Amino acid sequence: MTVAMTQDTFHRLRAMIYTKSGLEFPESKKYLLESRLKQRLADTHCRTYEEYFNYLRFDPNRDKELIELFNCVTTNETYFFRDHTQIDCFRRLILPHAIKEREKNRKLRMWCAGCSSGEEPFTLAMVVAEEFPSLAGWNIEILATDISEHILALARRGVYGPYSVRNVPPTYLRKYFAASEGQYTVGPILRKMVKFSSVNLFDSVQMRAFRDIDVIFCRNVLIYFDQEAKRKIVTSFYDALLDSGVLVIGFSESLSGVNRLFLPLPWNKTVMYGKASSTVAAPYTTLASAGLASPSFQSVGRGDPRSEGVSIHSPMSSPIPTGVPVPSTISGSGIDGGGGKLKREPR
Repeated sequence: MTVAMTQDTFHRLRAMIYTKSGLEFPESKKYLLESRLKQRLADTHCRTYEEYFNYLRFDPNRDKELIELFNCVTTNETYFFRDHTQIDCFRRLILPHAIKEREKNRKLRMWCAGCSSGEEPFTLAMVVAEEFPSLAGWNIEILATDISEHILALARRGVYGPYSVRNVPPTYLRKYFAASEGQYTVGPILRKMVKFSSVNLFDSVQMRAFRDIDVIFCRNVLIYFDQEAKRKIVTSFYDALLDSGVLVIGFSESLSGVNRLFLPLPWNKTVMYGKASSTVAAPYTTLASAGLASPSFQSVGRGDPRSEGVSIHSPMSSPIPTGVPVPSTISGSGIDGGGGKLKREPR
């Protein structure tokens, strides 16, 4: 027998999901919520969606089931080197400036908020390992968080199919992955830099654990939140970032109308966001003076919605220009495999 979700139950479930996570299901997405929760009804032996709603409220296993609910309602489509222009911005602007700012304490902290199955943080780790090999002696932390325990289990496993790695250059696949029967397993160099943990971006207590961050990647995540929830999350990002830090969001996303804590910093068909503070746009201003604000090359890759049909042989196709301020410790010598040290796992 087909069970339908009543409008009243939809409103109740929608309100609960929003209160717990900030995720918004508009009226037009009732069918989506209904289809995604169908299996949860079967697994919890609930006959109707109303029974399932009460299960989430009163059952002794409700906290565990709430995790399963989040697993069902979140979207996790991603792949390595997605939106190449943003990765190139990280490589050519954001990371060199962060290195310059942190040369004294030799520590870098990056955060992939809404990391999904791990392709994004492992992409950043590859950029660090391949383009800045002498950072292996630094304390490198790439914090990768998601609300879905199920997707985090896949990320920690680190095994990917051909679709996920289709943009990874063959040299990178050989160096940083172990290939077997069409599957690619992330190797130890990358794993040592990335720490996965479960974090609800709507939970202010959990978000306070993140401080002194150099760059936050939160791409294609904010689109699932309404303006009020976005404002709350973006404020937490502001508190987490260093004054010289940078926030990177998805191509289809904008902070316009969310708050005035950040200023847009355009670069080569993409936009990053810097703190609107006394050090306003410090990363952008410093690097723009090095001649990078309007680069002569236009490297755009698959995954950028404005570059369909453009072919890129390697996401690292353009060298880092000589004007970029990087510390003397970046020598270009081989990586020692240490990948940096991880001190703690924020909760």
